[in-house]
Amino acid sequence: MFGFLFKKVDEEKLGKVRKKCKLDMSAFSNCTKAYAGETDLLGAGKGSKVRSKACETLRNQVLHCYSRSYCEEASAAYERCYHLAVNKGRLLADYKTGEKACETQVAKMEKCLKRQRVLPPELKA
Repeated sequence: MFGFLFKKVDEEKLGKVRKKCKLDMSAFSNCTKAYAGETDLLGAGKGSKVRSKACETLRNQVLHCYSRSYCEEASAAYERCYHLAVNKGRLLADYKTGEKACETQVAKMEKCLKRQRVLPPELKA
């Protein structure tokens, strides 16, 4: 039942995936550094809301890159959702509900990577 808790991470595979996703990770890292000192629109906080909104797409890209190697089903579902949203012009958040396209698929990718124990520490919220 809790076999995934004791699963050992294949360090060689993880190294290859890190190397493959290095460009995406550095773009996300630079984005978070660029928005580190910013405050949100109300002037409160140290940029966590602004940073999360500005860098969310890059974070999703890193999650997708990792999940292509570890969570093929979740990655394929995200790709289908993303392409469908782009083709229909619904990639941005819905102005009435505030719901963003593919949020559930992103959550599934993140959950799968956590279960595999390979979610990069930079992406943990």
